[in-house]
Amino acid sequence: MSKTEIVFMNEGRQFATNMDKIISQWPLVYVIILNWNGWQDTIECLESLEKATYAYFNVVIVDNASADDSVTRIRAWIKEKRIPLAEYKLESREELPVLISADEPRTAGLQRVELISSAVNLGFCAGNNVGMEFAYRAGAEYFLILNNDTIVEPNFLEPLIEAAQSLPNVGLLGSAICFYNDREKVSWAGGKFNCFLEYKGCYDDDTLITDIANIGAYPTDCVLGCSTLISRRVFEAVGGYDEDFFLWSEDWDLSVRIRKNGYQMIIVPSSVIYHKISKSLGLMHALPYYYSTRNRLLLKKKHLPWHLRMLFYLWFASTRLIRYSQFFLQGRFDLIHAGLCAIKDYFLGKSGKWDKQVG
Repeated sequence: MSKTEIVFMNEGRQFATNMDKIISQWPLVYVIILNWNGWQDTIECLESLEKATYAYFNVVIVDNASADDSVTRIRAWIKEKRIPLAEYKLESREELPVLISADEPRTAGLQRVELISSAVNLGFCAGNNVGMEFAYRAGAEYFLILNNDTIVEPNFLEPLIEAAQSLPNVGLLGSAICFYNDREKVSWAGGKFNCFLEYKGCYDDDTLITDIANIGAYPTDCVLGCSTLISRRVFEAVGGYDEDFFLWSEDWDLSVRIRKNGYQMIIVPSSVIYHKISKSLGLMHALPYYYSTRNRLLLKKKHLPWHLRMLFYLWFASTRLIRYSQFFLQGRFDLIHAGLCAIKDYFLGKSGKWDKQVG
């Protein structure tokens, strides 16, 4: 066991024995949610957040230029529930959100929803950065990135804040993520990188949340963007997501940067959320396959030494021949095209939004 792990375990024991003395006043938290043509999921997420038991928090929704009537639907739901609402327009990434109207916030619980309507699709990275920068200017002590296709347990936030307050060297904290349609089973609860920054989860899909809910916080090499808590202090030191990724692998990149800056990352399994799994993009479609392929390569370029990167390229090239042969036999020419575009764009130095993406 390493010295770092021993220190972490000692801190964890102190955290467990002195918890009722740690929180003298609950810090202000901003929950940041992206919406892209997914108002049904976003409203269901908001319905679960409305029941959250945390002392006081705000929700920032960044709508990524949805082509449907998401903003109208979300606004109508908020007003129907009589939740205070502030609305903003954002014309570009280079500008600040412009206030249109604002209700007075509540003094407890879900204080207000801040709805930012972007004129352009900023992607996962820039969209969440807009939300975190907004929360930073508003004076929040913690920012929670939360996927819109999740729902939360009412008490999901308190364990995250308690752990963050008691373990000051922790840079990112994540919840235990269970399957939305099979809520007793764990979808993800931490994992480890190998020497090529390839990632493997700590638990398989048969792990039950009851198996891990009471084991206490534990280290992880990565915190997924599905549910990520970051403090104001760490945001100042490390920054947000790298917008070159646009979406996909940005949480791996942030986790590596957090570790390089001397911080630890932990999973708090008593904080539980339920995830519908890639609802906005779907699985094995051309768009996510492009980003996962290109950004996988970009991650290695940023963080691997050259000799490991060369070894990875050799492995990657051989496995792509096998994978694309399988796609060919399956008639998935869209995935072959997306993968080849991703590889070409990576070697041409293209980052950000794929130029073939519509919307």
